[in-house]
Amino acid sequence: MDAIADAVKHYLARTGHILTRLSAQEDKDDLLTGRLSPDMFDTGFNLALAIQFAARCICPPTGQDVPDIPDEFTFESLSAYHAQISQLIAPIRADDLTHPVSHVAGEAELRHDPDEYVTRFAFPNMIFHLTIAYAGLRHGGMSLGKADFDGLHRY
Repeated sequence: MDAIADAVKHYLARTGHILTRLSAQEDKDDLLTGRLSPDMFDTGFNLALAIQFAARCICPPTGQDVPDIPDEFTFESLSAYHAQISQLIAPIRADDLTHPVSHVAGEAELRHDPDEYVTRFAFPNMIFHLTIAYAGLRHGGMSLGKADFDGLHRY
């Protein structure tokens, strides 16, 4: 579980990097309102969900509550939410993830042991929403690359 806890923190940091890149955009709040398709969540909400899923990965298996997402999805509110979640999960170690998690996914009521919850539900959802937010920012005209997303590639 150490690897997955580290991966959650890594991709939350990548979300912070993307927010830092967004801060340089004149139209940053407009970029957050874009949608890849009319029936999808907007980019700001997907960023908020990616941030929230970092907490959802780590907090429920420790018995902690997950802070609510902001009421609006502006650059300022998302940056503050990112800071809050980063501070919340920073001290949590894999050894702390001991509680089974009961939750709802769509209309399915599920119960998972901590490993299964994090690896099969919460972390994939974090990556999904981060990917959709990344694509929304790119679609809106922001220059981002794979290195911005994963922090590993260099071009």
